[in-house]
Amino acid sequence: MKVGILINPKHGHTMRAYSELVEIIRRSHTRYRSATTTKQWPGVEQVSKLLDWGADLIVILGGDGTLRVSAPVLASANVPVLIIPTGTANVLSRHLGIRSTRQALQLVQKYLDSPFAPRCEVPVNVADCFTEAGPRREHFLSLAGIGGDARAVSGRTRLPTGLGWGILGYAYGAGRALFAPLISAHLTTPQSSGPPRQSSGPPRQSPGGHAAPGAESDSQPNELPLETTTANYVWSVMASKTARPAGPIPVFDRARPTAAKFELLAVELSTTKPGDRLGEWALIGWSCVNRRPAAHAAMHYWQGTEASITLDDPAPVQLDGDLIGDCRRLDLRAGTTSLTIITAN
Repeated sequence: MKVGILINPKHGHTMRAYSELVEIIRRSHTRYRSATTTKQWPGVEQVSKLLDWGADLIVILGGDGTLRVSAPVLASANVPVLIIPTGTANVLSRHLGIRSTRQALQLVQKYLDSPFAPRCEVPVNVADCFTEAGPRREHFLSLAGIGGDARAVSGRTRLPTGLGWGILGYAYGAGRALFAPLISAHLTTPQSSGPPRQSSGPPRQSPGGHAAPGAESDSQPNELPLETTTANYVWSVMASKTARPAGPIPVFDRARPTAAKFELLAVELSTTKPGDRLGEWALIGWSCVNRRPAAHAAMHYWQGTEASITLDDPAPVQLDGDLIGDCRRLDLRAGTTSLTIITAN
């Protein structure tokens, strides 16, 4: 067996985990080769060279961004991947039951002893981002968002050097993003293959950001009819494959990393004044803590394999915690190729 190792050295504990990993591999008398990411070369070229070398297993020491960048190449190669979570949020690995570097290193040892370990197939989803410079195709595994949630990522990157990373950075960015302006979005979703749920989708909104007369708030995710378009004033629109992308609180009850469909969410806040906005977020948070996020009138959920979000004015986009930039349109499509990931169970 040959083991290829991709290392994102941004966090100090990554290199400590790497030292332990190398010791485990050497004890098993397994051949290995390592490659390190850089800002200019975030992983695609390095993974390609490891695969050309003949790697039978790719071990990634990093977070969601490192995995996101290299996922399309790894999925095409059909080579199993083992994640050692040394990033900041590690959203995907947490949802796959890999919660610490110690647990991941034990998983490496078990796999080297017997390569018939449990594994799962995680779709590699597609995001077409339409920026001022032109269209740009990206991929993601856990979460895509446009608007307020991407502003949270943008706010994190504006911290002074040395403070822009880590949980502090995410908390700072999220706090600022709570009061982000609403954006005018046109949501288009083709009908997916599953049965429709209750109603036809998110309610149409008036320009003031309030539900139009006769609109109803849904308590369950919905399927939109073929080519349904709604015009809404929203804080953000998100498509998720993970239930808890922002920490321990469940936001997407029906999202699963291995699912064929996204759970989509349009957050349609009704207030703009800071005090009222804070109160609205407090009520949304309470609904999420009680595992009933869709009970709040601002939270509109539905499910599907595709979605297109077109904005009147550009807004930031994030994919798996990576800030992509300002886009006027974002087209999302659930993946048809999958990444094979070694799991604990």
